[in-house]
Amino acid sequence: MNRKIKTIRDLPLVEKELNSTTAGVISISLQKGGFAQFATNFIYQNKNIFIYLNNEELLRTIKLDSLAKFTILKDKNVTKELIDEQGPLYRLFSIVVTGLFREAEEKKTINEIDQSFIEKYSGKLLLPDKDLHSNGKLYFIDSEELLAFDEIGY
Repeated sequence: MNRKIKTIRDLPLVEKELNSTTAGVISISLQKGGFAQFATNFIYQNKNIFIYLNNEELLRTIKLDSLAKFTILKDKNVTKELIDEQGPLYRLFSIVVTGLFREAEEKKTINEIDQSFIEKYSGKLLLPDKDLHSNGKLYFIDSEELLAFDEIGY
């Protein structure tokens, strides 16, 4: 099988995809070595990926301020200009955000992300005077690198 991989450098396009995608896979380091990997919903804001965690066992074993990766993967339609005589089997669009995994502590940021989660996943606006009771602690990947790829397989 042959593959063509194109790196996407169009930041507005990449950010649009991150804002419209509802889930991805995160990989985080654990204190005793190894890593945990799981699917999660997220908010992309200020070039960072925000997630909520409420698994107490996982929270005790996470190694904060260590490298983490967050990936989204989308199956895309194959456009006519990409088709050659072989005919493609698949087309994938992926984004990988790499950075340090940290706990969000600033109240203003936590409130903004709470509001963003509600807007993104329910389509509703929260009244500013309402208290939010999120389900879990807010963590984020403090992004250092953002890579996007368009891959076609033949």
